[in-house]
Amino acid sequence: GMAKRSRKKEQPAAEAASLPEDLLVEVLARVPYRSLCRFRCVSRPWRALCSDPGLRKRSPQALSGFFCYTRDDDSHELRFLNISGRGRPLVDPGLPFLRAVWDGGVRAVDCCGGLLLCQCWTRSSIHDAIYDPYADPDIASDSEAEADAVEDVAKYVVCNPATEEWTVLPAIEELHPRNVIRLGFDPAAPSRFAVFVLLQDVVEDHDAGVQIFSSETGTWTFRQSDWGEGSVTVDYYNGSPSTFFGGTLHLTTRDNSVITVDTEGKTWHKIRMPLSVEEMLDIGYIGHSQERLYALHMNYSDDDCQLTVWVLEDYATGQWTLKHTADMSETVGDDEVCTFVAVDSEGNLIFQINGRDEQLVSYDMEKRKFHVIFSFESYFTLRCDPYIPTYKEWLPKAAP
Repeated sequence: GMAKRSRKKEQPAAEAASLPEDLLVEVLARVPYRSLCRFRCVSRPWRALCSDPGLRKRSPQALSGFFCYTRDDDSHELRFLNISGRGRPLVDPGLPFLRAVWDGGVRAVDCCGGLLLCQCWTRSSIHDAIYDPYADPDIASDSEAEADAVEDVAKYVVCNPATEEWTVLPAIEELHPRNVIRLGFDPAAPSRFAVFVLLQDVVEDHDAGVQIFSSETGTWTFRQSDWGEGSVTVDYYNGSPSTFFGGTLHLTTRDNSVITVDTEGKTWHKIRMPLSVEEMLDIGYIGHSQERLYALHMNYSDDDCQLTVWVLEDYATGQWTLKHTADMSETVGDDEVCTFVAVDSEGNLIFQINGRDEQLVSYDMEKRKFHVIFSFESYFTLRCDPYIPTYKEWLPKAAP
């Protein structure tokens, strides 16, 4: 009996092994990358198969984790959480391949899909910017002067933490933290990316056009914005929630609209968020799933905490459809703020940070169930960026 039973157990692996290798590769090419990682443990031949870079490039990319930002801003530390909440991080959030070149500091500005936009600087560039041979040495090492110098000398670098490729963006005056800077990358079109800089007319307090960088041309193009009547004000201080898909950046504004602009600066939309007037004080969160725009809102009123989820039906008419409502008072707490992080690719899971417990949780809209992924320690800021790894080469090797 024993011998028979153990033979039965081996069958599935043996059957898989008997598949012709090219057929097995075709099957594995349709499996998400994080499953490939698990399959490496099956056997030595599987390990070799699943480690093949060609296969890795073909595997469909799924939400695999989150980049999280620490509260202590001086160290500009980035953390990475796997979507399971367990195990060694899928990518090294220390970005050692960048720090090897930029020894002064590396600060993540934005994450989109599988790419990061970082500010990078060298020690020598800071030293040259603030060193005055005649100054009092105590004054010269002033941290405020150093912070200013960083803004002046830092280069903006787009990198892929999975392949360790990176490229420096050509410097333009507008590429500065006083403006809203967003990276645009779509895992469905992995060979290119864009960077958007929304210019702010500080005196008039409204937008003054957009600079758009295209990785395909390697150049910046200025576009006068075309969002119609009235001024558009992006929330510069709280970092307006934004999302990028279908070659288009979507960004929330202070007057509860979503503004959109495509990578060529040709198509512009301004769409009212589906919120009532009383809710105007809260900025709604936007995300996307299956090429559709989602708006999520948590309404805190009368000891109640109500989640509403909407899907945009039509950009031209700005019509939304209500997809889901749920009472969240039990989970979120009526005096705590919930931060939305992402909607998964199937459109039924919402990832959010619940303020009360400072936990990253997923919420299943179909089952109406929560699952805690991770409890934050106090040194995290409550900001997480979803990460979808991409393994396509996207550029000729960049030199610093």
